[in-house]
Amino acid sequence: MSYLKIIIFPIILSLIGCSSNYTSKNFKTKGNPFYGGAYKIGDPYLVEGKIYYPKANNNYNETGVASWYGKKFHKKETANGEVFDMYKVSAAHKTLPLPSRVRVTNLENKKSIILRVNDRGPFAKNRIIDLSMRAAEVLGFKEQGTAQVRVEFYSNANVYDKSGRLIPKREFLKKNKLNRIKNKNMNLKESYLLLIGSFQKKKNIENIKNKLSGFGKLKIEKKENNGVEIFKIYIGPYFRKEYLEKLQKTIEVIGITGTKITLND
Repeated sequence: MSYLKIIIFPIILSLIGCSSNYTSKNFKTKGNPFYGGAYKIGDPYLVEGKIYYPKANNNYNETGVASWYGKKFHKKETANGEVFDMYKVSAAHKTLPLPSRVRVTNLENKKSIILRVNDRGPFAKNRIIDLSMRAAEVLGFKEQGTAQVRVEFYSNANVYDKSGRLIPKREFLKKNKLNRIKNKNMNLKESYLLLIGSFQKKKNIENIKNKLSGFGKLKIEKKENNGVEIFKIYIGPYFRKEYLEKLQKTIEVIGITGTKITLND
């Protein structure tokens, strides 16, 4: 796991017992701690036999146990490509979009803070959120290790380049798409598909679609062979074969076997 942070001004830090609010104005043009990240939701993923389904959920509101992490992940990359700093305020969540902002309230002392989520986790003991060490300090549970909290979705968050310049989500996604097309056309990088299978019966196709509804890049290709319609279902393309290998294992858990990783010709 890795986790992220949010810049808190000294005047805010002095109001630990109050609810804190962070907006994009809190980010400095230079020295922005959140630069280099990406907008992402992500495909379902498998951890210790359990599948997690990332998705947008503006109504997310959950009560449960929060934990915190620090030194082991300090300065390591977060799930969306930023850098975790245990001395800054940030968090990890299993399914919310990255990055996003949530309000976390310690139900034991009523302290509350709004912070940035840029990582995945926690995966232990049914905990609902993992906070940076500094965030745990602000909420008053660093010493005890865990606390009963309420986590509420607050807003989506921005990403920034290395100069601290805001990259609008639309611009970011457009640039990524153009880069993928450019790489493919220039044959700079091979891409891969996960072939789920070929089907004729519409009932089978709908069954597969329902099982894979949470996966991105799910595509159905129609072909005819001697007058017979055949539907090929696949996921992709992706540039990282290792990523598809993980997806393959995830899909096996929901009962879809016999998939095959192929080159995207």
